[in-house]
Amino acid sequence: MKTAHFIRPDLTSSQDLSSAALSYTTSINRKFKLEQILLKFSVAVTEKITITVDSAQGANYDVILVERTIVGQSNFVYKPEGEANFQAGDEIKVQCTNANGTGTAYLTIKTSEM
Repeated sequence: MKTAHFIRPDLTSSQDLSSAALSYTTSINRKFKLEQILLKFSVAVTEKITITVDSAQGANYDVILVERTIVGQSNFVYKPEGEANFQAGDEIKVQCTNANGTGTAYLTIKTSEM
């Protein structure tokens, strides 16, 4: 039996990479499905992006979903390849380095409610 999914409002954040790296953790606190994560940069950047499950079970259960270094790009999209269902208390953490210290990162996380 299929589960109904209802789109939730986008979660957004931004970070000026000239002042600090991006580190954003959701606070959804209910069951959800991860639809996609979008990162848009104000200029082409070369940075490392890490997306992690921050498990409700504790740090020993945290899992990196994707870790990628982008080179001279202004967009990054992560979309799970299969079902990405999360329990209440599980969160998503998105990090982007600021090794080159230029531009602003604009983050959008799209989820749906289960």
